[in-house]
Amino acid sequence: MSKQSKIDIKAKGSEELNNAVTIDDITYQVQTEDMGPRTNTAITTIYLKGKIVYSKKSNYTHLKKLKSFTNKLKTFLEKQHQEAIDMFISSQAKVQKRKSVYFEEVQHLLRNKNPKNALRTLREALEVYPKDPFLLSYYGCLVAVIENKPREGISICRDALDRLNETMTFGIEFFYPVFYLNLGRAYIKGKKKKEAIKALKDGLQYDPDNHDILWEMNKFGVRRKKSVPFLERSNPINKYIGLILHKTARN
Repeated sequence: MSKQSKIDIKAKGSEELNNAVTIDDITYQVQTEDMGPRTNTAITTIYLKGKIVYSKKSNYTHLKKLKSFTNKLKTFLEKQHQEAIDMFISSQAKVQKRKSVYFEEVQHLLRNKNPKNALRTLREALEVYPKDPFLLSYYGCLVAVIENKPREGISICRDALDRLNETMTFGIEFFYPVFYLNLGRAYIKGKKKKEAIKALKDGLQYDPDNHDILWEMNKFGVRRKKSVPFLERSNPINKYIGLILHKTARN
């Protein structure tokens, strides 16, 4: 998913075009400059946080013989500017993994008892999708559980909840349980029992039969429903984070 802001054309003795392009929540700055009559060159540069990530250079000497040179140059710059954006968006679509692919990798790594690489994969995913609340929630939980940084993990999980509330309006209740589960597990790792129980109870309000939340509540000795069907957990990530957390709690 990509969107572009309006192109701003500035005249400072030479043409300069600027605008922002957002691809999957990442905003890039795009600038096209006429380098002047000495070089007859136009350069389009795309930046991410001040770092050059793409560049395109073209020569426009062939335009100088035309009577309408000024207008032709303007059109040339605008065309190069847009073509550079289109090429960059296309290249990003090819190299970026979908969020679902990252989650599949994390599940696979956790199943194979490789939590550190699972955390590394989530960190890589957040470089591509830095504002995604789902990635942030699982990342915060793993930071707390795997890296033993509960304070940082709790903060990330809470931020993920805030982002979920900001970005989703319809069907948000369906996602709350897993977000509160991740937050609760971060609290558990930080030995904050009261906060952990509250987070888990908040999750149960939206899914009273959530097996993962009930499992965590049971370890606290909090009474749960008498009959809970022990079916396979729907999300393998939840299952293996829980196992890792249970193992570290015993050490």
